[in-house]
Amino acid sequence: SVQGNHQPCIFVVHTQEAEHAKMRSPLPTEAWSCGGGEILNIRQWFAGVITPDFNTETARERLRSFDQEDVALYPNVDPHQQRRLSAATRTMKQTIEEINTNYKSFTASRSFASRLCSPLEPDSVRSASAALAATALGAGALALPYAFSLTGILLGLVTLTVAAMVSALSLQILMVAARYTDTKSYAAVLELSVGARWASFLLDLVVLLNGIGSVICILIFEGDFLPAVFEKPPLIEGMSVPRTWTIVGAVLCVWPLTVSANIGALRYVAIAVPCVLLLTIGIVVVDSKDFSALRSDRILWWDFDFRRWLQAVAIMVNAFANHMNAIPCVNSLAQPSVARIVKATVNGNLIVWALLSALGVGGYVSWGVVTQGDFLLNYPEGRPEIWFCRVLLSIIVFLVLPVALFPTAKSGAQLFISLFSKNTEVSPVVQAGASTTLLVVCCLVAIQVTDVAFVVGILGGLFASALMFGFPAIVFRNLLWPTMPKLFRCPSLFMICLFYGLGTMSVVIKFI
Repeated sequence: SVQGNHQPCIFVVHTQEAEHAKMRSPLPTEAWSCGGGEILNIRQWFAGVITPDFNTETARERLRSFDQEDVALYPNVDPHQQRRLSAATRTMKQTIEEINTNYKSFTASRSFASRLCSPLEPDSVRSASAALAATALGAGALALPYAFSLTGILLGLVTLTVAAMVSALSLQILMVAARYTDTKSYAAVLELSVGARWASFLLDLVVLLNGIGSVICILIFEGDFLPAVFEKPPLIEGMSVPRTWTIVGAVLCVWPLTVSANIGALRYVAIAVPCVLLLTIGIVVVDSKDFSALRSDRILWWDFDFRRWLQAVAIMVNAFANHMNAIPCVNSLAQPSVARIVKATVNGNLIVWALLSALGVGGYVSWGVVTQGDFLLNYPEGRPEIWFCRVLLSIIVFLVLPVALFPTAKSGAQLFISLFSKNTEVSPVVQAGASTTLLVVCCLVAIQVTDVAFVVGILGGLFASALMFGFPAIVFRNLLWPTMPKLFRCPSLFMICLFYGLGTMSVVIKFI
């Protein structure tokens, strides 16, 4: 029942069933109850949605069907698949009971100040949130002002907020499924859900294509940044360098790093990307007042055109693409209860949402309808602060390039070898050949394509949406569905499938 007094409260439950629910699972009823003066806690709400309940009828049926004699109760289901999923559900039940025994409420004793000032441990929630945020934040975020120019400020914020929430839900699906079934990789979770090796093969293929697109984006950004860096540096006379030369030069300089099998040290530069983006956001917000005064067009709050909105959705979805790092994060998390998983994902996406909102709104307010896909191209070349941002971003994306290319080349080599042999081990020579081939292909595409927003839209619409929504929907429906609260099963699956469909449609509609 919904409480009708003056206390601000949502989803308060007073039934006897709710009291039994507290015994069934660690969290759900706390998620939709609140006391006097409290407001709805989004983390509690997510916990109520994603916490497995093994006392539902469907969960009990799946657990019982593990026994051979009970398989006859499900004549339309493959017995091998039913036993496999039942075994996975039993593992989930045992693991979640062990981990969540010592669960503490979100409103537990430690203050915010004490948590903020305490040491950053590698297995802490803050470390997981930071890793997820750093994975999502990349140079592709520079397309966010263009996305806001397609929607207006309010519609853009609403779309970005919903994308962040659905992305957090799909992250939680992957992390709960992986940690509580004791699987160690995204491919293993998907294969467990489907029960076929082709699932992991398909995932590797999508990762390969997504990686190729990411490398192309990096080279396009180099072609955007470097000519302006060379042409008008502060205090000294510059020189004109063609865009093609800068891309080819970047490829030639980075090639020795891509053929090496030891790039571990370069992975640490990835954390610098969010830092430089934060600096860029500060400059954009400060400068927005000056440039907005020079515009002749009007800033729109709500500008809905379905085709343009779909294009914005794909860019915004790609901005939260951190799902490939979800399972490593949850496996490194100490006491990965549902509460801590939810906290890590919500906090990580909240950081990304705040930064992207500031960047998107600030860039759009500065340039309005003429905002470009890489909005730094809108700024005049004589401004020292923008030149400094371009230099930093050029160096950082250059160093990130071999980091992005290495796993992409390895996946491509493994997929190719798997067509002829069961042994998919990649030798250094094959790795070097694959890296060189992919780098040449990406270089040729980057020279021909100048619209980075188009590439980011393709990435978000096809590959990022599959990794973020398509595959998690399969995991949710096949693996977690029987244990999920009935009230939220269908809405959760609907929202995940909706964003996957919108992403795919945004690519299809480009060619219609």
